[in-house]
Amino acid sequence: MASAAAPMSALTVIRAARLLDGRGGPPLEPGAVAIQGERITAVGRSDEVPAPPGARVLDLGPRTLLPGLIDAHVHLRGWRTADPDDILITSPPLAALRAAADCRRLLHAGFTTVRDCGSHLGPDLRDAIAAGEIPGPHIVAAYRGLSQTGRVATVTWARDTTPLRQHADGVDECRRVVREQIGLGADHIKVSITGRVYAPQSEPGQTAYTPEEIRAIVEEAHRMGRRVAAHAQATQGIKNGILGGVDSIEHGIYLDEEACKWMVERGTALVPTLSYFYRIATLGEQHGAPAYAVRKAREVVEAHLASFALACRTGVRIGMGTDFEGSPLFPHGENAMELELMVRAGMPPGEVIVAATGTNAAILGREADLGTLEPGKLADLIAVAGNPLEEISRLRQVELVMQGGAVVCSRIPGIVPAEVSRIR
Repeated sequence: MASAAAPMSALTVIRAARLLDGRGGPPLEPGAVAIQGERITAVGRSDEVPAPPGARVLDLGPRTLLPGLIDAHVHLRGWRTADPDDILITSPPLAALRAAADCRRLLHAGFTTVRDCGSHLGPDLRDAIAAGEIPGPHIVAAYRGLSQTGRVATVTWARDTTPLRQHADGVDECRRVVREQIGLGADHIKVSITGRVYAPQSEPGQTAYTPEEIRAIVEEAHRMGRRVAAHAQATQGIKNGILGGVDSIEHGIYLDEEACKWMVERGTALVPTLSYFYRIATLGEQHGAPAYAVRKAREVVEAHLASFALACRTGVRIGMGTDFEGSPLFPHGENAMELELMVRAGMPPGEVIVAATGTNAAILGREADLGTLEPGKLADLIAVAGNPLEEISRLRQVELVMQGGAVVCSRIPGIVPAEVSRIR
């Protein structure tokens, strides 16, 4: 087996027992992908992708090749406990160092891209990773999530509440804050348009922003080429978001037939984050989650699963996201557990894999470069032992991670990761 530590300009051909390209078709058995520099040049059955003289060949044997996974809903805040106030007394440098460690964990777990849905650290982490200064996934970054005043706690004793979210009220203020966040480097806008589980003074069945405020946020973001992801749990809030033009509904606990119909008609995506509420309900107490969060999570879990099943039946475009933020209750590096819950809730494994690759790339607006194994795309791919179509849990045991044509993590003997940092 050849070493992966060859010059980036060399042609590399990777062969494996099967290849899933992220588009939902049958696997190629055996499959192969050819890579030149950071881009894919050919994909097909092994006999259709020859290795010319001088090419390096990586034969992965009985493994499965597939696109790098994408988590469409994370928070890179450097949290380390289930107490949401701890981050407010954590120094920004310590939070940033912890978040950088989480980025490495995500990458080594096979997540080559993530969408940060609210963190004051996201844009800086994105830039450091893009510059090759730290290892991590490509980041599509929000800045701080928008929230109306009074919907979430205002902690007056804290030195700085900005790590959590940014308040904005009224149409003009919402427009101004969207402009401000884009000026600060936001790739997309995250807004909370309903109540939530993880806040003491709101309930997931409550609405938040008015339809007029939502439309103002969406119009301003879209005018400046950004998408809008909406934290939306209550039925009416979800509908306000859909009609207001948000690009994705995050969580979607209380969907109904009408909401799903509108989502299909308008192309609104759902990022369900099943594992977030499931883990609060089942593991929250032992990890020190607030009692109010555990109570509410237990109240919503069944409704959330029913809404997910309804979205599957009605043809809503479904992505994959976890809402993990790095604490032991929501650990980065274990994000693929979401895939197992999606299968358990009734989505076929092949569709779940597409949700976490090709569909997520489209939700993020990065489908030109990411999400599928096709010529011209970035060579972001992973390999797992066995067949994830038969055992989705295989995706929690990633053995090879390639990002931009470089092997950044390998648990396969004889394949050596490249040095991804350009610091000298």
